Amino acid sequence: MSAFRGASDALGMQEPIDRRDFVNSMLLASGSALLGALSPRQILASDDWTGYAGVGDYARSNGNTYEVISAGHQIRDRVFSKRPPKVTDTGEVFDCVIVGGGISGFAAALQLQRRSPGLKCLILENHPVFGGEAKRNEFLVDGQRLMAPQGSDHFSIPAPGSFMAKFYDSIGLDITKFQDQGWKGPSPRIPLGRTFEFIQEPYGIYFGAKFGQKPGMWLIDPWNKKLEGAPMAAPVRVEILKYRETLARIGPKTPQLDSMTMEEYMITLGLSRETIRTFYTPGPADGWGLGPDVISAYCGITWGIDEPRLGSELARFSGRK
Repeated sequence: MSAFRGASDALGMQEPIDRRDFVNSMLLASGSALLGALSPRQILASDDWTGYAGVGDYARSNGNTYEVISAGHQIRDRVFSKRPPKVTDTGEVFDCVIVGGGISGFAAALQLQRRSPGLKCLILENHPVFGGEAKRNEFLVDGQRLMAPQGSDHFSIPAPGSFMAKFYDSIGLDITKFQDQGWKGPSPRIPLGRTFEFIQEPYGIYFGAKFGQKPGMWLIDPWNKKLEGAPMAAPVRVEILKYRETLARIGPKTPQLDSMTMEEYMITLGLSRETIRTFYTPGPADGWGLGPDVISAYCGITWGIDEPRLGSELARFSGRK
C-alpha cells in the first residue's frame, strides 16, 4: 500500500485540480467519446495529420507526416528486421552514418570531421531541403507568396575574433558575401528592416478575402498610420490601438499569468472576444501552433507579443513575395 501511495504521489495524484483543468479534461473525455467509433489508425490516417507543407522546393518538407508515423510503427512491428530482397551494393563504406540533416546532424558530422579527419561520414535526409527545424518555408496566402522561418529565423553578425566569427570561418561561411537579391516585383519596394522579428520595421499587415479584400491588400507601416486604411470599423481600430498602448506599459511578466488563457488576459486589457477571434487568431504565440483561447497568458506574452501579429490572414511583410 505504501509503495502504491508513493507512486501516486510522484504522479501528483494528491495535488488539487483547478476548475479550468477539470473542465478541459471533461471536454477531452467528451470528445473522445464522440470519436469512439474511430480507431487510432483511422484518426491518424486523416489528411489533417500531415497538414499543409508549403509550395515549391519546400512542399512536403514538414517532419511528422503520416508516412513517418507509419514507418515508426513498422519498425516497432519488425517489418524491416529482414533484409529486403532487392538491395544494390554500391561498394561504399562509411565509418559513421547520421540520420537527419538538421542542425544536430550537421553538428555531429562537423565534430567527427574535426576530431577524425580521415573518417568518412554519411548524412541521410529524407526531405527535399536540408536544415531540419531551421529551414525556411514558402506559402501561398490569397495568391501572395510568403517566405517564413521555422525554428531558426536569423543569425547575428558576429563580432570580430568572437567564438561565432571563428565558427563561421571554420565552416567556410563568409558573411561579407551575403547580398540582397534585389527587388523585381511589380509593387513598390519596401526597405528591409535590420532588427529582430518582433520589433522589425517596416511592418505590414495583409488583409485577405476574410476581410472583404479581393484581391488582398497590404497596409504598410500600420502602427504609425494608426491603422488608417485598414478594412475594419473605427471602434475596432481604436480598440486595437489602445490595447497595444496598454500592453507596452505592462510591467514584469509573472508566472501567475499561467492561470488564465491569453484570450482571457487580452480581454482584461480591453479587447473584446470578437476582436480577438477575428484579428488575433492564431495570433500571440502562434509559433506554438495554438491560439489565444488555448495558450496560457504567461506563455503568450513571453513569446514576444509586444508586436502582436493580427490573425492567420495577416502576415508581416518583409519586402518580398
